[in-house]
Amino acid sequence: MHSYGAALHRTIMAVDVAGYNNPNRTLAHLREVHEGLWRVLRTTFAETGIPWDSCYVENTGDGAMILLPPDIAKADLVAQFPARMRDELRRYNHVHAEEARIRLRLALHAGEVAEGSHGRVSKAASFTFRILDAPAAKAAQQEAEADLVLITSTLLYEDVVVQDAAADPGAFRRIPVKVKPGENPAWAWLRVFGRVNGVVTAAPKVPARGRFPALIDALLAVPCVRKPDSRRLLLEVFPRREIADVVPYHAEDRLHVIALARTCQRFDGGLVDLLDAVRTIEPESPQVTALAAIIGDWPEQQAL
Repeated sequence: MHSYGAALHRTIMAVDVAGYNNPNRTLAHLREVHEGLWRVLRTTFAETGIPWDSCYVENTGDGAMILLPPDIAKADLVAQFPARMRDELRRYNHVHAEEARIRLRLALHAGEVAEGSHGRVSKAASFTFRILDAPAAKAAQQEAEADLVLITSTLLYEDVVVQDAAADPGAFRRIPVKVKPGENPAWAWLRVFGRVNGVVTAAPKVPARGRFPALIDALLAVPCVRKPDSRRLLLEVFPRREIADVVPYHAEDRLHVIALARTCQRFDGGLVDLLDAVRTIEPESPQVTALAAIIGDWPEQQAL
């Protein structure tokens, strides 16, 4: 009979180097990126007052997973840590060639973590890496050319970010997280740390009264939604038949797309399902990224 140690509640941090496997990076560049990443991490931990040696650290090749001790305040991780990490990245990137520069995605979550024979075992850790890989976060970082983006779970956003003005909760926006078929829709919260041509980047806000027309325009901008033939295919691959089967048909494209969006709104997670169906047919593109941003900011309860 096996005897397993009790799982412990830990704050989970995951980092990933954006574009690590860019073909323009030589082995020498990768070595410099690898060493630079760990210098940035250690320095940021020291400047935030978090003892590095008290953390569990796992090298993931193009990033790291770090489990923090329970006595480390989560508020410091969302209010101080990202800004200090951004500053360290700027110092590093200032003296390195483009091929050796580092742009990071930083994800934060919390949950139960157990110790296995070959490492840590945790559903919460798996979810942390899922939000780290959110396509909307990658697209936002690429568009802003940002040194750093921070992604938090909804749990951490509601329990920590919203509760501390120093964390600047208004700078975050909600984004969808890619889930496997049959899983419930998932969300995360994104903040972009970076400047483009000296201007601080920020996600554009759509006024509430103009949100639905903006959604329709974003849908019609996606070729597989705009074209009648591919729109029929979209409904065929839609992950939930209870939605796809009740969408009213209209011969005019815009009216049919409006009916599709309205129908999805009536179901919990329906707009996320619509985005998943779009991504099944059409790979990531600027139009799909723009659609994901609008759906990511959509309130859970929308008046029809």
